[in-house]
Amino acid sequence: MTAQLLAMSLLSLMLFMLAPVPADSPPAPVPTASPEPAEPAVEATQPDGPVAVTAKIAPDPSQVGDLIKLELTAAYPAGYTVNLPLGLHFDPLHLVSVDETDPESTGQGFRKRFTITLQHFAVGEAKVPAFPLTWLGPDGAVQTVQVPPTPFTVSSLLANEPDPKRQGEDPPVSLEYPNRRAEIIIYSAAAALLVGLLGGLLWARWRRRPRPVVLPPPVPAHVIAYQQLDELQRGELVARGEYQDYYLQLTEIAKGYIEGRFGIDALDRTTDELRRALERAAAQIAPLKPTELVRFLQACDLVKFARFAPPGEEAQAALAEVRAMVSATAPQAVPKDSPPASKSDEPEAPAKSEVA
Repeated sequence: MTAQLLAMSLLSLMLFMLAPVPADSPPAPVPTASPEPAEPAVEATQPDGPVAVTAKIAPDPSQVGDLIKLELTAAYPAGYTVNLPLGLHFDPLHLVSVDETDPESTGQGFRKRFTITLQHFAVGEAKVPAFPLTWLGPDGAVQTVQVPPTPFTVSSLLANEPDPKRQGEDPPVSLEYPNRRAEIIIYSAAAALLVGLLGGLLWARWRRRPRPVVLPPPVPAHVIAYQQLDELQRGELVARGEYQDYYLQLTEIAKGYIEGRFGIDALDRTTDELRRALERAAAQIAPLKPTELVRFLQACDLVKFARFAPPGEEAQAALAEVRAMVSATAPQAVPKDSPPASKSDEPEAPAKSEVA
C-alpha cells in the first residue's frame, strides 16, 4: 500500500512539472532580503550647570524581552565627582544591571560613562522615566542634574504579519496497534538492561569472592632448635655468669622442640606435668627416654630456681645434650638419587623343613 502511494505521488509531481505555463501569467516574485533597520540612538543632553549629560538608548526599535542599554555620558570639569544615586527605579521597566567606568581625561575635564541595562515586556511606544544624577562640587555641596525621559519603541515578534492567526492542527497520524516493532524494541532494551544489571552484579560478587591466602610452609622444629641453640651459644651468657638466663633459654628450646616435633604440650607445663605426658608418649618420642628428659629438666630447674651455679663445662655440656637430642630425633631427608627398596632386598623367610 505504501509503495503504491509513493508511485502515485511521483507520477503527479512529474505531470505537474510538465504542464505548460500560461503566457499571461505574471512571473513569480523573487523574494529579496529586506535590509535590517538601523538601530537609531536617542540622545538627550543636559547642558545646564558644570555637568553635561548625554543619554543614548539602543537598540531602538527593540523586541519584547530584549536587553535595552541606556548609556549615559557625563562630562564635567576637574574637581567634581559624578555618581548615580542608589535605589533607582525605572517602572514599568525592569532593571537588569548598572555598570560604570572609571573617569577618563578629555584635556579640558573628565568624562565618565554609565550603562543601565533594562528590559520591557510591553509592545508599543515606551520611555525610560526621568531620573537624577548627583554630582559633588569642589565646595563639598551635593547637587543633582535631571536626566530627561528617553523614548524608545518595542515591536512585536508577529509584527511582520498584518493579521496573525493561529495555524490549524495537523491531522492525526494513525499507528498500527499493536505496534510489533515498538514492542520488540522496548522488550529488547529491557532485556539488555536486565542482562547488563545481572552481569554487573555477578561481576561485583566475583570480585569480592574470598581468595585463598597462600602461606609459606612452616619451618621444621629441628631447624628452629638449631638456630636457637646457635644464638644461645653466641650470646656468651655463661662467660658473663648469667646462668639463670642461660638455663631458662635452654629449657625453653628443649620444650619448644618437643612440642613442635612430637605435638606434646610442653612449654606451658611444669617438669612434673611434662613427666606424665612423656611417659604416656614414650613410644612416640623414641629413641629419647622419658627418664632422661625429666632428669635434664630437673637439673635445669635446680639452676633456675635454686640459684645453683654449675661449672662452665657443665653448662656447655647441657647445650650439647640438647643438640644431640635434636639430632637423634630430627627427620632424616631421603636422598633423591636413592632407589626405592624392592622386594628382592627384603630378607627371605626361612624355608619350612620337609617332613620325612
